[in-house]
Amino acid sequence: MGHFETEIMEEARLIAQKDLRSCYKENGIVAGNHHFTDYWARDGYFAAFGSLALGDKEIAQKMVGMFLNFQKNSGLIPYRIMRGPVTLGKYFGHPKFYKTPKPTYRLRDFGPEVLDGTTLTLLFLALLGQSGWEKAKNHLTQVEKALNYLTLKEKHGLLWDGFMCEWNDVAYKLGNLLYSNVIYWKMYVELTNYYRSIKNVRWKEFEKKQSDIAVALRKRLWNGKFFSDWHDYKRQDYMYPFGNLFAIAWGLTTNSESSSIINEVKKYRMLFTIETNAPKYPWWRIGMLAHLTGMSGYQNMSLLWLQPATAYLEALKAVGNSDEFDIFASRIAQKVVEDGIIHECYERDGRPMQGALYTAEKPFAWSSGLLVKALNT
Repeated sequence: MGHFETEIMEEARLIAQKDLRSCYKENGIVAGNHHFTDYWARDGYFAAFGSLALGDKEIAQKMVGMFLNFQKNSGLIPYRIMRGPVTLGKYFGHPKFYKTPKPTYRLRDFGPEVLDGTTLTLLFLALLGQSGWEKAKNHLTQVEKALNYLTLKEKHGLLWDGFMCEWNDVAYKLGNLLYSNVIYWKMYVELTNYYRSIKNVRWKEFEKKQSDIAVALRKRLWNGKFFSDWHDYKRQDYMYPFGNLFAIAWGLTTNSESSSIINEVKKYRMLFTIETNAPKYPWWRIGMLAHLTGMSGYQNMSLLWLQPATAYLEALKAVGNSDEFDIFASRIAQKVVEDGIIHECYERDGRPMQGALYTAEKPFAWSSGLLVKALNT
C-alpha cells in the first residue's frame, strides 16, 4: 500500500473514531445523533466492537448493564431502549426525550418479540468478562434466565424469528434467519470462553451447544455456495452478505466455505460497499409502511450501506487476503474522507440518501464502530 493510501485510511479511521464517540451517551451508544437517538441493541453493540478496539470498555459495560436492567422475568432483554417518543419531528432532527428511558421488546411495540437484544447483550457480557470486567459475574443468574428463554425460541436447533425481527426490518422474513443465528452461535462461543476462564463447568455445555448450532446452520441454510438468508417453509436462497461475512470473520466457516462465500460476495461489490442482499426481494416481501413512505428499497438492493463493507473487511482479515483488504479499505476510506462523516445509507451513485420524508442518519454509530474495528489493526 502506498503512502497516500495509508494516509487516507488513517484519516478515515479518525473520522470513524470521532463519529463513534460522538454517539456515546450516559448509558451506552445510541444509533445516531439526529433521529436515531435511542439505544438500539444491534446498532449499539455492533458499534461497540469498535469501542473495544479503542479500549473504551466502560461504555460497553454501561450498555450491558442498562439492557440487563430491563430484562423481563421471562428472560427476554429489550432490543431497543427508547430515550424519547417516536414523533414526526424526531425524523426531522428534533427529538423529544423521556425523563426515564423506556424498553421495547416487540417489533414496533406490538409485533413479535425481537431476540437480538438478548443474544447481543449476552455476547458482550461474555466478551467483557473475558477482558476482566468483574461485575460480569454478578449477572450469571440473568444469563441463565436469558438462555432458558432463548431455548424456548428454537426450532430445528436454531432461533426462530417472527416477521421483520432482524436488522433488515422492512422485509417479511421469518423462521431460521442467518443474521440471528450467526449471532446466536457467536454468543455461545464467547460464553464458552468466559465460563471456562472463570472455571464454571457450564462451559462444556456451551461448547456442545455452539457445535450443535453450527451443524444446524449448515443443515438448514448452507446451499453449497453460501449460507442462505433464511429458512421458513423452505430454504430461501437469497445472498445476505452481512451474515455470511461475519460467519467468516467470527470463525464459523471452514476454509473452503470461506472461499466460496467470498467468491459469491465479490459479485455484489458496488462502489465502496457490498449490496445488502441479492437478488432483490419481491415487492410483496416489503412492509406496507415502507411502500407508503417511499422507502421500499431501504434495505433491498437499492440504497447502499457500509455494514456489509465493514463485514467484508473483517472476513478478508480472517482469511488473510491482505491485497483485497487494502483495495477495498481504500475505497471505503476515500468515501468517508470525501464526506467527512459516516452516513447511515447512500444512493446508488454514492450520495448520502436524502428524500422528501427521510434523510440518512449522520453520524451512524454502527458503521462507524465496525469501520474503527476493521481499520484498527
